[in-house]
Amino acid sequence: MRLKNDEAGDNLAHDPSGKPAIAPDISLSPSDFCHCDESSFGPCRGRKSPCSECGKHFKYSSSHSIHKRTHNGKRPYSCSDCGKSFTQKSVLIEHERIHTGEKPFSCLECGRCFAQKSAVIKHERTHTGEKPYPCMQCGKCFTQKSSLIKHQRTHTGLKPFSCAECGKCFTHKSDIMRHEKIHTGEKPFSCSECGKCFTHKYDFVIHQRIHTREKPFSCSECGSHFARRSVLMEHLKIHTGEKPYSCSQCGLGFTHKSSLNKHQKIHEGGSCPNVHSQLCLLVSD
Repeated sequence: MRLKNDEAGDNLAHDPSGKPAIAPDISLSPSDFCHCDESSFGPCRGRKSPCSECGKHFKYSSSHSIHKRTHNGKRPYSCSDCGKSFTQKSVLIEHERIHTGEKPFSCLECGRCFAQKSAVIKHERTHTGEKPYPCMQCGKCFTQKSSLIKHQRTHTGLKPFSCAECGKCFTHKSDIMRHEKIHTGEKPFSCSECGKCFTHKYDFVIHQRIHTREKPFSCSECGSHFARRSVLMEHLKIHTGEKPYSCSQCGLGFTHKSSLNKHQKIHEGGSCPNVHSQLCLLVSD
């Protein structure tokens, strides 16, 4: 609240010459003052000069100096192990932990260790169940902001990643990276047992189970084990009786899509004369 003129005059400080000094404008709110890394164009006492490139203002000159590197491309901090350069020393220190294996941040719940403080904060949400990032469209919540941004593309239809070879667009960066290997023919994952190569790591991991005979997915009903989760999910339908695949010609239901495909061959060249014919029943689940 601004003082009235007569009240303000009574409270003015005086310099040695007897002249009244300029009274502070106490009507300014905290939001009128500059905050680090925030852009503001209202009145602000003691503000540093703005960035000449983008006009952003900074409270501290050190923050301004770091910011300028985003424009001039300077990366004064380099890793002595791999030569990679960084704009900030703190980022270099975090990077160096890749080489040293140092993981100074541990989860109080399970003891798992992390190289970055931000990583342990994200991990701890798996224990607390905290999901601080909600989608304004559907209300679904996420543990990480990056996951929310990816999810929002399902509403907007945005596909910001396009293939330089064929122009096909993708929602996620990981999807386009997998796709581009189709054009390059790159198969970076090689099996040490048989030499077979794979484009994707997932396929490579699944293949290795042929040699190791590992079957990490087990059925809680009968104890059968499977190398792939998808195969286990198909197997569980035997116990539940679920038949999600139905014939569009006669309506007969099947547990597996492969069984439906075999059945549909009956209708090639015509239609099944009887929904419950013996021929249909022979090939149904």
